[in-house]
Formats: sequence, structure tokens, C-alpha cells
Amino acid sequence: MSAGTNLVVPVVLWGKSAPTHCISCIFLSRDQRTLVTGCHDGQICLWQVDPDTLQMIPRCLLVGHTAPILCLARVSVVSDNNYIVSSSESGEMCTWDLVDGKCREVVKLPYVHTNMQAYHMCGSDDIRLFCNGYYAEVLIMDPFSLEVLFTLSSRMSPDWICALHVLRPAKRKDDVILGLTTTGMVKVWTLQGNESKATEPHYEHESKQIRCLNALSMSCCGGNQRTVVIVCAKYWQIYDAGDFSILCSVQAPRSERWISADFLSTDRVIAWSDEGKGYMYKLPAKKLKGLVFSSVADNKEFHSAATESDTPFLYCVLAVPNDRPMSCPPAMRYHEVSRSGKVQKYLLRGDSDGAVVVWNIPEVTNSQLAQIKQEEFDKPPGMPPTMSTSLTKAWAAMQPSPVGILDQLERGGTPRVPLTASMYLPQQSRLVVGREDGSIIIVPATQTVMLHLLHGNHQQYDDWPPHQRLIGHVGRVNCLLYPHLVHPRYERAHLVSGGVDFAVCLWDLYSGTLLHRFCVHAGEITQLLVPPNNCSTRVQKCICSVASDHSVTLLGLTERKCVVLASRHLFPVVTIKWRPLDDFMIVGCSDGSVYVWQMETGHLDRVLHGISAEEVLYACDENTSTATAGDSGLANPAVHFFRGLRHRNLSAIRHATQRGIHQLQQLSHHNQQDGSLQQKGRAMPLMIQGLRTNPKDPESHILCFDIEALIVELLTEEYGAMSPGSLEAQGLINQSEYEKVFALTQSASPDAGKKIADFFGRVKDKAGDLERSLKEKDRHGILAKMKEGAETMQTKIQAKAESVGLRASDKSSE
Repeated sequence: MSAGTNLVVPVVLWGKSAPTHCISCIFLSRDQRTLVTGCHDGQICLWQVDPDTLQMIPRCLLVGHTAPILCLARVSVVSDNNYIVSSSESGEMCTWDLVDGKCREVVKLPYVHTNMQAYHMCGSDDIRLFCNGYYAEVLIMDPFSLEVLFTLSSRMSPDWICALHVLRPAKRKDDVILGLTTTGMVKVWTLQGNESKATEPHYEHESKQIRCLNALSMSCCGGNQRTVVIVCAKYWQIYDAGDFSILCSVQAPRSERWISADFLSTDRVIAWSDEGKGYMYKLPAKKLKGLVFSSVADNKEFHSAATESDTPFLYCVLAVPNDRPMSCPPAMRYHEVSRSGKVQKYLLRGDSDGAVVVWNIPEVTNSQLAQIKQEEFDKPPGMPPTMSTSLTKAWAAMQPSPVGILDQLERGGTPRVPLTASMYLPQQSRLVVGREDGSIIIVPATQTVMLHLLHGNHQQYDDWPPHQRLIGHVGRVNCLLYPHLVHPRYERAHLVSGGVDFAVCLWDLYSGTLLHRFCVHAGEITQLLVPPNNCSTRVQKCICSVASDHSVTLLGLTERKCVVLASRHLFPVVTIKWRPLDDFMIVGCSDGSVYVWQMETGHLDRVLHGISAEEVLYACDENTSTATAGDSGLANPAVHFFRGLRHRNLSAIRHATQRGIHQLQQLSHHNQQDGSLQQKGRAMPLMIQGLRTNPKDPESHILCFDIEALIVELLTEEYGAMSPGSLEAQGLINQSEYEKVFALTQSASPDAGKKIADFFGRVKDKAGDLERSLKEKDRHGILAKMKEGAETMQTKIQAKAESVGLRASDKSSE
């Protein structure tokens, strides 16, 4: 293990209930060993597939997207390459390793893809992604780096590209891209393989208007590229790729809408609808309507008049018996894979219940089709799925069943209470869990993990591990906050919770008593936050709460009252940002508006919309990153002080004064560390993180074991119990080295005293400079307060230094 890297082993406690997985897209790898399903909640599930029986087992859940996943695509030409690319509704793109589930590359683009087609271009060593969606161009991307290599633009009638297909014509070395806009304009691009960003814009070579609005998909026949199937919601049509004349059309079944279609062979098409059914058609040899064309390109009568009428013949329906209605349209996809020299055809379906259905499409001869046609069924024959499974079935089949973090409380037939919120306190090694019934359970984390993961006599105890129950909420607990974990300025014993009962409760963590109940909001509490450390003294003792009634409050934990109530927002609150040096709390709403509140007085300063609102939010992020990097990039406190005097803003004057003192404190902090060794913060051996794939699901938990920190913790405990003689006897350290290390911990050297004396001198110089810069504008005695604060801070720092043995002698100071 290299320095600076930690090996973290995650273990998930899922609980008794399977997570919600409303499937939005589905993909099968070329080796038929991995099925990938993306869902509307942003997660990706990897299923291990048996190629012979098509039996599936959920293997891994990939968490990384923040929006519904719209499309999945393969990455490499090699069939056993275990990488895929996913794209979400927010423009996020990720490249995933299907073996270990790691995200190898991630990027967020201003484009939202609705379709990605993986294609091996002429002159390229690997796959290229041809992407189209809610934009007017076609993007060609590298699937490994997720870089846009070049784009295809439109010269005539630019509009969103709603359907796309890439092919290579027979006996040609160039690639042809067929695109269809939402207004029905067909565009054709031809690529030679040497295109790049540096070249001129790539415009279409041909374009033609057809009567096809808002198409959903377009696909060419692999056996004969002259026929193209275009799918709209109410019909699918076969076109001649030469002049895009229509050959035949099929209306959608009653109360159904088409989703997509593809060619099974040169004369057969499979189409599927939003009811989760597949329909297999035999294309007609002729069609009579004015001029009659053959829809099979290799037929002798292609584009010739027919003597009799004919229509596409529906010969089979792929449906699930006793299928119940779905809450949203399923994700379906047609796959052709080559295995043992044979081409196998599958129709895949993933629905809103997390169920996966697979049909293995058999080959049907022309004689069998003629027999089916002669029987004249009232309904075409149906074919049940070859395999059907779901996450719920997989959970029920597991032995033993997946465990939850609080399963020990459900023994003896007690009803199961869903977990709704959780928080881990690493310093106390305690886990706080909020539940659906309003109770809050506090358990020792280490003992709870032992109970579920380690076998032993402790599993036979009914009252182990001990737990603490806090009763105060009426209904679900939505969020938990331990302010002292964020910053030590808060009381160590304070725990805050927010629930569906519109209340924010303040608890004593150790005694389990309810200290105060804040009833300020008119909606359920959705979020609890901690203001920045450089706010005013009054705000520093507050926590921020957000509710579903669009209100935001600052609740004083010391005063036990509401300090600020911001309740004029017209839309739900989605983000809270801070400008503490300006005394501003920035509230962003779902409609894009931004409200600027003064924290000290609770007044609404302004309401912003559009670009101005975005600039304010961006400025808050920029200010935060600058403050994190250091105070050198911030403006001089005297500038803010002068602005406060000019506008007669006492809050700005007060904050400028506090900021000047804060810079003195930071200066002393850096000077104390000058020339000293920087001690690396020790990581926690165990971290527990709540996981919820859907807001309606009970919360699961991820246990993250830091192996390096665990080893360090064990060695520290072992060596801490040894004396220097024991360490020397075991050859771990000799006495002289121990004395050297011990001497380093002492601070009686003359160099240390000189550094402290120099530090005090620099602090006095800074205080004098600030005093002179503010002397002319001192109207309210603020200068005296600043000077007094600086002297008090100097006294505290000197006392602290003397307490650890750093005493600046007169001799050293000279």
C-alpha cells in the first residue's frame, strides 16, 4: 500500500426489504454474463447472468448519478471488455468497470443524451459513442476519456436530433450517419475517419423532409441496408433508405404506444409498446395503395406496382401472463449476440417493480408462418418469457436473509419499524437512528457491528448491545444533526432532530432527555444545517432548518428560541449558501430564484432571478473555495469596514471588526506552526453511512472499514501498554532513540522561545497597522474594542504557550 492511500473495505447491511429499482434503461453485455439496469433514482444494478439458463442474481449496486439514467452503451470492440458508459438526465456521464464496480471516469456536460450508439468507426482502434438528445448536434465521444472528439452540425433547419443510426454501406470505407429531427427532417452525414475538432464544422451532405414528427427511434436492417424502420408513438413505418419513400406502416394497438422497433431479419420486424409487450411482424411482399411497393428490398418487385393488397402480418406476441399494470413505461431493448457460432436474439424488459424479463426469440420458418396465417386466429399466438426475476425475488431467496443495522430490536415477533434517518458519531462510537414511528435509537456502533458480522456467544444475548430510546416526535424522523461533529463550538451533548410533525427537537445525547421542542415551521422538516464558523457570535450558536412549507429558520440552541424565520419563499428550497462576512444567508429555490436574507436582523435584503441569481450562487461557491484555500484571497477587512460606515450598516462594521481579529488569530496559528512538523490527522477505523436509493425506502447502511487506520489503532493500543524497557527488549526501539523522541515533545529549547517572541512581535505590528488604518473612521468606539480583543487574544495565546512549556525569556527576545 503506497503512502497517502487507504484501503477501505465497504460492507452493506441492506435490511429485510429490497431497495426500490424502477428501471429506466437496460443493457446486456456481449458475452451474456452481465446484465446492467439503470433506474430513475440514479443507481445502476449489475446482474450476474448464466449464459446457458439466463438465470440472474443481483451482484452490485453502483451509486454515482444524481438523476434518472437515460441510456447505457458498451465501450470496447472486444466482447469481454468489462466497461460500460452511462448517461443521466442531468448531463452526467460515467465509465464503469463491471468487474469491481468502480467509476473510472466521470464528466458533466451541458448536453442531455437520450440515445448513445456505440460504433467502431473506420480508421479508429476503438469504439466511438454517437450521442443525440436535447440539442441540435450529434456528439462523437471517446468512451474512456468521455471527451467530445467532434460534432456533426446542421446547415438546413437545425433542430433537436430525436433519432440516430450509424452504418457502414457495403463495399465502402466511409461511415454514414442517419439523423432525424423532431420536425421530421432526415439528415445524412458521411465521415471519412479523419475528422477532429480542429477541422471545419461537419455539416450534413443531404437532407429531406418526411411526414414523421417526434420520432422515438430509427434503425436500418443489418441484412439489407436499404430498408429503415422509424418508430413514432402511434405508428411505425418502413422507409426506403434511397429516397426515403414510405413502404408500409403499422398503427399501435388500442390504448398502447410504440416505444421502439428493430429488424429480426430482412423481412421481419419486432416492435414493443409501453405496455411491456413485444409484437413480431412478417413484412408484406406487396402493398396496394395507388403505387404499391414491396417492403423487402431484395424482392424482384421492389418499387414496382403490385396486383394484390397486403399488410404486415402479426404472427406472435411476447407478453407476460397475468401481467399487472405498471406505474411507468418499462425499459425494453432488443439484443443480438453470437454464441457458439449461432446468433441468439433476446428481447429484454425492465419494469417499475425492479423486475427483469427476458424472451429468447426462436427462429420461425416460412412454412410455420403460412400455417399460422391459415389458422386465422382471433388473437395472434403469445409466447411467455423465458426468464423472469426481480430484486424482491432475489431478496426472498437469500439464505440467510440480508440483515439490518437494528434487527436485534425486532426479535420476539415485534413489528418491523422502517429506519428513516441515521448518523454516526465516531468520537463516541455511537450510531443514532431515526425511525418511522418517531423514535430515535442510540446504539454502540462497534457492538452492533459485532452482533451482525461476527459469530460468538454475544449473539445469544437478548439485551446486547444496550440501546437508548428517545421519544419526542409524532411520526417519521426525517433528519438528524450532531452540531459538535461539524464544529467544536457547539455543546458536546446536543443532538438535533427534525420530523414530519413540523418540529425540531433538541436532545441531551447522554441523558436522553428532551431539552427543547422548536415549533416554528408549518411543514415537515427536510434538512438540518450548521452555519459557517465565521458568522456573528449570535448565529454561531444556531442551527439552520429547512421545511417543506418553503421556510428556513435559524434556531438558537443556547437561547432556545428562533433567531431568524425566512418564510417568504414561493417555491421549495433546494439550496442554502452563506456569505458570513456580509451577514447574508442565500436561499435558492426550485424555480431558480434566490432570496438574500440578513442573518443578524432577519430582514429580506433582495430577491434575484435569472442570471443575477446564478451569479450570486456562483459567487458564494467561489468565496467558499477561496476561504478554504486561505485568507490571502479575501478583501482587506478595512475595506468592508469603510463600506459599513458609508452605508451605516452596523452589522457590516461588526463583521469587519471580527474579521480583522480573525486574521490576527490565523496569523498566530500559522506562526505557531512555522518550522514544526505537521501531524497527519488520524482516520477513523470505522465509518457508517446511511444509504437510501428511494425516499420511500427504509434506510440501509454502509460500513466502511479503513484497514490502515484499523492497523494503526491496534498497534497504538498495543504499544501504549508497553514501557520503554519492553519496547527495547522486543527490538522495537532503543533507549537513546526513545529519549530523542521524548525530547522532541518538550519545548524548552532557546529556538522555540525565540520563535514565540518573534510571533508576539508580528502580532503587535499587525495590530498597530490595523489601528492606524481605522483611526480616522472610528466613530462608535469600535477601535477600542478591536484593540482590546487583540490584546485579549495575545494574552490567551501567551498563556497557552506557557502552559505547554514555551516561555519567551528576556534573553531570547533580545
